[in-house]
Parts: sequence; structure tokens; C-alpha cells
Amino acid sequence: MKVHLIVAHPEPNSFNFALYNQAKTLFGEHDIAVVESDLYSQAFNPVAGKDDTSNFPTNEHYHLAKAQRIALPDNAFSASIKTEQRKLEDCDVLLLQFPLWWWSFPAMLKGWVDRVFTSGFAYGKNATLPPKKVMFSITTGGANSQQEVDYYQQKIDSLYHDVFGFMNWQVLPAFIAHGVTDKSDQQRRAILGSHKAHLLMHLVNVA
Repeated sequence: MKVHLIVAHPEPNSFNFALYNQAKTLFGEHDIAVVESDLYSQAFNPVAGKDDTSNFPTNEHYHLAKAQRIALPDNAFSASIKTEQRKLEDCDVLLLQFPLWWWSFPAMLKGWVDRVFTSGFAYGKNATLPPKKVMFSITTGGANSQQEVDYYQQKIDSLYHDVFGFMNWQVLPAFIAHGVTDKSDQQRRAILGSHKAHLLMHLVNVA
């Protein structure tokens, strides 16, 4: 099994990076190949637009999905898109590590989705990328009641469905860490333990 591990957080000392680094270590201990994308350190451009491809007809009004489909046969994508698409082609599982901001992906990660999951490659008729497995590992601002926990779960399930369900990927249970900034060191260690157990149950021991 090969995992494409993405982290979308601007702070390397964050708890998101603690989870990300633990996943890398765990996969290494179990001889699971990992390819990484640290979107902020890569300075990945999250803004989709005309510079994403090089062969859109100059005499036509620009249309993103059409430009992506036209680019596909000649692989006329920008270098950053080509790199990320190769990582997707080579992996079996996509693991996304990110903070939930306004009930969705951070803009950096949303832009990665916009630019890398191109029409004809990741979705649409005769898409060339076969469906993969995907798992979210998420931190949130905190949940003060079971009702709030359930609300977060609903939002995360919708995010799974809207993107990856649409592409017919196999959605694995998300790991969700609520309110980590307000937790003690002992509580954070417990969360890391739960995260490790989650990865073992849903990825490592079924590889």
C-alpha cells in the first residue's frame, strides 16, 4: 500500500503537524510507502486559473473545466499540478491532515482540490484516475456538547460526500480531534494515542 499524505496547515509546530508526523512515523514502522505534500512549505498556489494549462485556445472565452479537459491528452498542465497528479496516480490511499475552518477545507487545501482534481482526470466521463481510498484527519475549534460533536460529524460527512463521494472514492472513517488548543499536554498525548489506534484500525492493519 502507498499513502499520499497531505498536510494543510501554516504552522509546523501545530498539533496538525504532530498528527502528520505521527502518521509518517507509523507508516514507516509498518513498511508502508508514503509520498508527502506539505502545501504551505511547497508554496502551492491554491488559485485556479488560466496559468494552470498552456494550450487553451486564445480565441475562446476561458472556461476552467474545459481548459482542464483540453490539457489532459497532452498533459499541458503547470508543473505543480503535474507533480500532484502523479502522486495521486501512484497512491492507494489519500490521507488529508487539516484544520476544519468554517466547516470546510482551508483555502490552501480547497485550492489544491480545485487545481489537481481536474475534469477528465479525476472526474467526468472516462476519467483516467481510478477511484482511491481517502481519509480525513481533522482538528476543530472545539465542541462543548454531544449536539456540537454530532453537528461537526454531519459537516465532515457532507464534505466527504460532496468531493470524494462525487468521484466514487472509498471514504474511510475520519479522525477528528476537537479543541486541541485548549487541551493539556496529557490530553494531547491521549489524542495522539487515539489517532495512532485509528490509523492502525482503518489503514495499517488492513493493508
